[in-house]
Amino acid sequence: MILRRRHASPSLGPSLFEHVRAHLPAEGPGLTDGGERLPDETDENIWAPGAQDGVLTHHWGGRADPVKVERLTAALTEAVARHGDRDSAAFDTLYETAREVQVISLVDDVLAAARSSGIDPGDCYDVAFTLATEGRHREPVKLGMALLGLFDAGHHRDELMTLGRHDEFTLFAAVALENREGDGAEADLWELARNVRGWGRVHVVERLAGTADPRLRNWILREGFRNEVLDAYLAGIAAETGGLADALAGDPDDDLLDAACDILTALAQKDGPMQGMPAYAEGERATTLFLGHMSTRARELRHFLTVHELRAYAESEWPHLTPRCAEILDRPLWADLARRELASTDSATFSRANWVCGILGVPTLPALLNRLRTVDPLDSHAWFDAARHAGPDEIDEVVALACELLPLADIATGPGTETGLGTAWVPHTCLDFLLPELGKWPGRGVPLVLAGLASPVVRNRNMAIRALDGWGRDAWPAEIREAVATALTREPDDDVRTRLQALLDGHSLD
Repeated sequence: MILRRRHASPSLGPSLFEHVRAHLPAEGPGLTDGGERLPDETDENIWAPGAQDGVLTHHWGGRADPVKVERLTAALTEAVARHGDRDSAAFDTLYETAREVQVISLVDDVLAAARSSGIDPGDCYDVAFTLATEGRHREPVKLGMALLGLFDAGHHRDELMTLGRHDEFTLFAAVALENREGDGAEADLWELARNVRGWGRVHVVERLAGTADPRLRNWILREGFRNEVLDAYLAGIAAETGGLADALAGDPDDDLLDAACDILTALAQKDGPMQGMPAYAEGERATTLFLGHMSTRARELRHFLTVHELRAYAESEWPHLTPRCAEILDRPLWADLARRELASTDSATFSRANWVCGILGVPTLPALLNRLRTVDPLDSHAWFDAARHAGPDEIDEVVALACELLPLADIATGPGTETGLGTAWVPHTCLDFLLPELGKWPGRGVPLVLAGLASPVVRNRNMAIRALDGWGRDAWPAEIREAVATALTREPDDDVRTRLQALLDGHSLD
């Protein structure tokens, strides 16, 4: 096929393609600062890059809306047919139609229609390339990338590799890159997978499952399954494609054992998003081999936590393995190791130590308060654990520290309808994690409850109401009664207003 010369559409202005290209680092994965936030993003967006499409592809079992498919197909057909006339109105209609839909839910049906409609390939390519490289909004760009997938990727490989560096577009880049004459598609997908860490990596590694390349299989086993969404999405692929059981049958190095820890932990979780261990044919063999290595090499908290997860799974599925798990978990080294690592400033190390201490019943409140004072005053999980573990002689210390470290005045700016998601709302999230626990301590933490009642984040206000319900009206100081009455007059959310009224009327919210 001879592809026609591409014609730019100056009416579109600065494109998302240019934005991503401008944020490519000189070397290494990801994007430079500011690259992740696309220019079309609004403050109301609650989705991480690629997350909305990822959830739809992995957890939605519905079918495309036929009305939307028909509208988008008709707009595409007209834009391609009028392209030779340079009819910008037809192209603009296509662009706006694409903006109004979630392309991922319609794309298969639209591409099928495009293949069977007899539209001019050259004009279709021009329209697709213009959408992909000049679009200012993500859905038209995705449509353009999907249409480019109808053509040999060798003609637009560089553009796909650039857009694919952003997790919002990686899936569409990966699918389009698979349509490439000759060798090279798998190498491109591997390069793309190494350069993304979120939903993009999930999508690309899924397309590399079953590869025969031993280097790629080893990369997936040791590193490629790791992502910033959830390792469970790729753990099964890593185990199968990477040959986990066979690798454990030898003499695995420490890095491979670490990878095995993460893969087996993900597979053993029965409430995860994927099938997990039941879908891995060699799960029992891999687990048995892993426990054999742990019998002589278990020395890190990640080892303890993996064996702990495997024991919980084995209790119902492989009871003969539970004594081997128990022998490893009952060793005296774990409590001392966990206490030492509670002093770490590294978040992952501290989190593992805190988790192990919880399992072993080792007190952690002093370490949690010290971390909040000296390392990260906005560690929401530390606030939650501190409030959860505090007793009657300790809750006042937790409250005092929260009043000292959290910007309560910045939180209590007045009620609104904010979801509280994103980095700008981290202090509100910390308060969110504290408030429910205060319900156990009538009259304790009044400043925190007052801040929650006046927060623009709906969940903060609901958590404050929950705490006050736990106190009971008789334990309310006068300032709380006044604050609840004032909050009722200012509340913009109908459900929250109903709960505030019930509080004032003395009705239980259970």
